[in-house]
Amino acid sequence: MLNILAEYVLPYIIIIGIVVHQNEKLTKKEQVVQAQIMAKLGVAHIKLMSPQPTIIAMVGLVGSGKSSVADLLAGHISALVVKGDTIRTALRREGERYERTRAIAENIALEVVKHSSNVILDSDFIDRKKRASIREKARKAGVRLVFIRTHCDFDVMLERICTNDPGEFFNNASSLSKAPDKGKYIKMRELDRRKPHHYRWLNQGGGKWIPKKLPFSIYYDIDTTNRISWTRHVELCAEKLFPR
Repeated sequence: MLNILAEYVLPYIIIIGIVVHQNEKLTKKEQVVQAQIMAKLGVAHIKLMSPQPTIIAMVGLVGSGKSSVADLLAGHISALVVKGDTIRTALRREGERYERTRAIAENIALEVVKHSSNVILDSDFIDRKKRASIREKARKAGVRLVFIRTHCDFDVMLERICTNDPGEFFNNASSLSKAPDKGKYIKMRELDRRKPHHYRWLNQGGGKWIPKKLPFSIYYDIDTTNRISWTRHVELCAEKLFPR
């Protein structure tokens, strides 16, 4: 009962009213970033109509397959993908901090659904305040909001971080490391920081990290350990979202 209150009631009384939406006016540079992202996505020229415009918010650690699932799902449901790392990278170029990343992503999502299209927010919505904020804005806009979770075997997640290109945001992040592949270490650090929110240690058979039971409703849960399996689950998720 306390978890339910913390997840669905208190955020609207405390988080939304006092903390999250208290002062969200964007600076001129933040407005520039928002306009750049919207132009790149082609929001003003959307021609894809959805029978039920939907905001899909992703939940998952770095390396869990969040972006891969978001991109593949977008193709199945004609959605635009708003990537948190893209917004943060653009803010950094403008010399701005990352605090308004969430607000910018939400603004873009609401503009997309105004055009009767679907949008996927490729960012980790494990944070309660972040979920509360998008819930409130989706409610006011009268659009459907669902959370999709990605996870995988922990060793596979580490392997992906070690072998794949971390991307511009992590490659150019601040670090004392001088290694040419420092982006991988920074991404590993981010995984370690957020791991307690997503996984718990099961001390059986040598021990392993397993996904936690989350205190909020997940519309579709996708294990991305096996590519053939997870791509099929993306198709099933799309069919569940928009039955034929």
